[in-house]
Amino acid sequence: MKKSDNSIRIMDEYAIGVDLGGTKISIALVNKMGRVEKYLKIPTCAEQGQEKTIARIKQGIGQIIKEKDFKISEIIGIGIGVPGPMDYRKGVVHCAPNLPGWKEVPLADIIREEFQIPVQIENDANAAAWGEKIFGAARGIEEMVCLTLGTGIGGGLILGGKIYHGKNNVAGEVGHITVNKDGPLCNCGKEGCLEAYSSAAGIKNRVHQRIAELKSGSKGYSLEYNFEDMGLARIFELARQGNVIVKDIVEEAIEYLGIAIAILVNILNPEIIIMVGGITNEGDKLLSPLKEIVFQRAMSSHLADLKIIFGALREYAGTIGAAALLWDTHHF
Repeated sequence: MKKSDNSIRIMDEYAIGVDLGGTKISIALVNKMGRVEKYLKIPTCAEQGQEKTIARIKQGIGQIIKEKDFKISEIIGIGIGVPGPMDYRKGVVHCAPNLPGWKEVPLADIIREEFQIPVQIENDANAAAWGEKIFGAARGIEEMVCLTLGTGIGGGLILGGKIYHGKNNVAGEVGHITVNKDGPLCNCGKEGCLEAYSSAAGIKNRVHQRIAELKSGSKGYSLEYNFEDMGLARIFELARQGNVIVKDIVEEAIEYLGIAIAILVNILNPEIIIMVGGITNEGDKLLSPLKEIVFQRAMSSHLADLKIIFGALREYAGTIGAAALLWDTHHF
């Protein structure tokens, strides 16, 4: 979704959408047509703790309002997508595996007290799914899964045209499907989760572990590349070139992601699987092998007319979807 000219106000109602991630916080001022009027991205600095992260959210929201010269009365509310189990009714974040120290945080109340306008929290993957349904690649779709592929992995479920929350409002934790019972430790405390293999953090952690093993097994071992500070795009590029350190790690990440998607297809029989997040920047180099794995492993009866695509809203999916929660209560 492209940002509009800041001088143009298409609608007279606005909402602020916040996408809280493990490494960055995205904040957008969105109008009722789904147009992003102002966009801000700041580091989460999760390692500094819960209070500092919340302070950064407040600061970012305040900056958006100030820079657009808005009165708070012109904004109908704030929607916040959070990375982990939460209670959207109570506005409480139960935990966030990639945000240290987040346990039973009454985030909606905290932000509402600061700005004195309605605040709605939602799982970040659900928010992205809702954004794609209302304004993106899934318009008119009633049965869909949206996967957020970033620092962690989330799953947003739209079933019967509504967000599916489950009995305890914590459905959709796709990143914590066990794909290998003897796999690496995940931030959630379990072993062998999809997120530990196929998320950006999981891939980087496995690369760092591989390097540590090589160094401990061979004194004076030297590396051709500096993997410690290497970005994900470069890791994928080296894997395609056959680099022995990262090739099997990336291939395994794609394979396990494909297996997890096939499981979702078999269980939910969705019309569309949409993927958003930083890993999707790999484009068709990721999508082609992923589709191949899904179509090999899912039941053929479930594959008729199934679409597996990247989201249309790209990096704005989470913020637009979070803002859209304020206008349409039918998602619950």
